[in-house]
Amino acid sequence: MSFVELTGPAKLDRRTKNLVKRLSANDVAIIDHTDLDRVSAEELAESGVRVVVNVAQSQSGRFPNPGPLALVRAGVRLIDVPGAELFDDLHEGELVTVRGAGIYRNGTCLATGRVLYRIPDPLEMKGTSAAEGVAVDAMGNVYGGEVGPRQLVKHVRNSDPGS
Repeated sequence: MSFVELTGPAKLDRRTKNLVKRLSANDVAIIDHTDLDRVSAEELAESGVRVVVNVAQSQSGRFPNPGPLALVRAGVRLIDVPGAELFDDLHEGELVTVRGAGIYRNGTCLATGRVLYRIPDPLEMKGTSAAEGVAVDAMGNVYGGEVGPRQLVKHVRNSDPGS
């Protein structure tokens, strides 16, 4: 997903399964869900929401967790802002703007977090094919071996806050 910013009503719930019943594409979903599971991620994606802000860590590293990857693969922007007080600072339906990894109300930044990125789909990139093998080095760099062009591609996080 690529956008400069999105403004929409904040929809908040600490129970993701309750929140998904109230979401639409223009909403900004705000959750408190450590280790976001696959089922919850799929339900969020199916709701049509385009942005999910998590005040907990979507992936703590305690165990392999496909939930965050499933959500970003579905084209949803996932922003982790662990510890942010958004449940205290915002009310249901209040307009917020998401710009990069920041959440704003009336131009005031309420929280800045980390956007979880994904390796782009080969169909989005000209002259590539799907990665056949994926590896990560000690520095956290992700490499994908592409079969078609017979090359190894280094995937880096986009530093542009608007992407």
